[in-house]
Amino acid sequence: MTPLVLMSIQAIPRVLMLVVGVLGFVFSVKGRARGVSGLMTGAFVVMLVTTAAGIAWQFISLDAPSWVRSSHLSVDELNVIFLAVAVPLDIAAVLSWLLVAIGVVKSGRPRPGFAPYPGPAGYPMAPPPGYPQYPPN
Repeated sequence: MTPLVLMSIQAIPRVLMLVVGVLGFVFSVKGRARGVSGLMTGAFVVMLVTTAAGIAWQFISLDAPSWVRSSHLSVDELNVIFLAVAVPLDIAAVLSWLLVAIGVVKSGRPRPGFAPYPGPAGYPMAPPPGYPQYPPN
């Protein structure tokens, strides 16, 4: 098998993660109307960018042997290049999961605001059927 075919097969799980990230992003945007935390939407955006960058890096790194030949890179220099790309991608992935965790914690709390008012214009609501009606003051 050629390196491109092998790399394409290795990219399948990341492409599936990309699909799940897109679905999560769509559901979190729709959920914003129902009070879902904006952190979840931000987390999915970070996940999508990180996953897309990881997929792109997989295919860009296929050209590493020619980098070594053309630029006369040593193994240590090549390791530094791969490390310089891997560290920001891993930090972004950790950040996205941290945002998800914070969003989940925040989603369980009641939203700050006023207590529900008793009735229209602040007047008490009418009693349920079967209870005596009292005249307003």
